Order: sequence, then structure tokens, then C-alpha cells
Amino acid sequence: AQANLARTILSPGLVDVQMDSQVMMRPCVAQGQPPRRGKRLPLLAGLGVAAAALWRGQETFAGGMFAHRPAGGVIVVDELPSGVACRAYGDQDPERPEWLPLARWQGEKSFRPSREMEADEHRQWWHFNAEGKQLSKLSTKIARVLRGVDNPLQYPGADLGGFVIVTNCEKVRVPGKRYHYKLYIRNLSKRPGHCKVERFKDLQQRFPERIIMRSVWGSLPKKPGMRRIFKERLKLFTGPNHCYYDQNPIEYPMWMIPDCTWETNLRYKDRLAKWIKSKGEKFIKIAKEKEEAARQRQLDEFKGFLTNQLQEVGEENAKDMDVKEFVSTLERQKAAQVREQTEGQEPPKKKIKYYPNTRIPVQKVKTNNRHRNFKWLVNNFR
Repeated sequence: AQANLARTILSPGLVDVQMDSQVMMRPCVAQGQPPRRGKRLPLLAGLGVAAAALWRGQETFAGGMFAHRPAGGVIVVDELPSGVACRAYGDQDPERPEWLPLARWQGEKSFRPSREMEADEHRQWWHFNAEGKQLSKLSTKIARVLRGVDNPLQYPGADLGGFVIVTNCEKVRVPGKRYHYKLYIRNLSKRPGHCKVERFKDLQQRFPERIIMRSVWGSLPKKPGMRRIFKERLKLFTGPNHCYYDQNPIEYPMWMIPDCTWETNLRYKDRLAKWIKSKGEKFIKIAKEKEEAARQRQLDEFKGFLTNQLQEVGEENAKDMDVKEFVSTLERQKAAQVREQTEGQEPPKKKIKYYPNTRIPVQKVKTNNRHRNFKWLVNNFR
């Protein structure tokens, strides 16, 4: 509005006055007077320095004290701090262990197998011998090989599992009473009342491959594709031979799968490994001391027996005999005396105790649920 008023009053037709642009923009300011904002700059700068001094303290000024700064702060100093500042090259501390990162045995995270590596012609064939092995442990290892969990190139989402050949399926074992009481139930028609129940020992005689088949299927996760892997890559055979020798299968290290022995049926505290760790050394030392004492006692008794017999027979009659001849002579003399005393007598009959009104002999029943003592362990593990 002020500019329009100025243009109206000072028109070019009335007054020929050359006006400054500053006067046109600021008509209220005189032409020779400086602007007011120049006087405010020193005041604002002083206020900023005072605020910085209140916020940072003496660090604001050059040569002031350096306080703790967070990571990433930059401090400009005249001299570097004394001591070792970098151990990248030659300035290494001998007491500081060298940092040597170990490479991951499964490869780097950046590795991703291609679709070509998942083809069947690149899969490895493995051979398992199920003779004498525990069913649960065997099926777990087979499931891991089928899925490719132990493959060094394993990657989430990639199928790098191998083919598995299992022989001697009829010789797989189960611990405890499962041989008699483990049941297999099937209902192929999916109709009520059509269930077929079979025991382990019966199924092992009729269809031994089905035992490992059911156990491996139970060890596999129920995910998409597992049914295809189970049907295509698992090969089960009865006996030591199979039909895939042309694939050159690798023998799986069967020592990694535990055998099913009679010790597997024992309680954990009754097993040999637990007994050796807890109190084996102590009891073995005591047993050896007792054996040595018994042997020494038996030797002393034998020496006393020889001394008494030597006095009865006489040293003149036994001076030409060694110990074995002297003992055999005494045994023959003792046998002759017993024969003369019992000649014509009937040998004593062992009295047998029968159940009342029967001819069934009474036998002592021993319980098997008692705790195994030291004598039982020594006699069974020697």
C-alpha cells in the first residue's frame, strides 16, 4: 500500500525524482541511516557463547578440560596420547591372545545351493546295517540323512538329503519287554472295527521292513514333501544284500549308533558306566584287597596241611617227591580210606521237597527287582 501511494504521489509526470530501491522497499527508513538488524548480531552471538559455556563448561574454549564424550565424538588435540594406541600391525601386546576366528564347517551364510544341486543324480547314497542296532536310535539317524540335516551344504529351504539303503531289517532289536508287548495297529480301510493289531515279534517274522518303515516315518517331521522323500529315498531289504550296488553307496559309520544289549534293559544306576563313575574305583580296590587276603589265607592253610601230612608220613618217605607228587599221593590215600569205609553202603539220596499232594518240586523264587550289589556287578562284568 505504501509503494502504491508513493507511485501515485511521485509520478514521473509531476516530479522527476530518482528514488533508491531501498527507499521504495522501506519508505519509513531514511536514506543515510543503516538497518537495525546489524546492531542485533553481536548481542545474539554473545548469548550463543554464554549458552554454550553453560552447557559444555570449559570444553567450549580452546585449552579447556576434556570431559567424557560419547562414541563418535571428535576431539582435536595437539599431541597424541602416550602408549600403544593401535595394535593393527607391529605394536602387538604379547600378553594379549591373537584373535583367530574359526570358519564355520557348514559354510558361510552367504552360500545358497542352487536348484541343480538338489537334483537326484547329485544325491549321495548311504548304506545302513541294522543288525543288532536299537530301533529308535537307528530310525533317528536314517531320518537325519533323508532330510540332509548332517549335510555340510545344508541350507534352510533346500532339499539336500540322500538316499538310504537299510539291510538286515529282520535283525533290528528293541530293549526291555517291547519284543513281546510292543503293538502295531493299522486300519487300511479306514472303517470302524477294521483295525489290525500285531505284536513286534509277530511282525518281525511276517514283514520286518514295516518295523523300520513305521519308526522312520515317526521320526520325520510332517511337512510338505516329507511323504515324497519317504517313499522315494528309503530302500529297505531283508538280509545282507540289496539292489543298488551300481550307485556305489557309502557305508554309514554304524559305531555311532548304539547296539541293543542286555545292559540296555538295566536301570541307569545299575549300568556299568554309572557304577564306574560313582564308586567303581573304590569297590574294585576293596575287591582286590579281599582277593589278595583270601589267596594268602588259602596259601597258609595249604602250607599247614602239607606240614601236618609231612609229619604223619615222615620226611624219609617224602624226600624224593616234589609237591605235586606228594599231594597226589595223599589224595589217593584219602580216596582209598573213604572207599573202604563206605563199601557196601547205599549212597545218600538228596531229599527233595514237593508241594503237598503233588510231585512238583519246590523251587526258590528269586526276585529281580532288588538293587544290584557289588558282588552282582563284579560277577557279571568280568
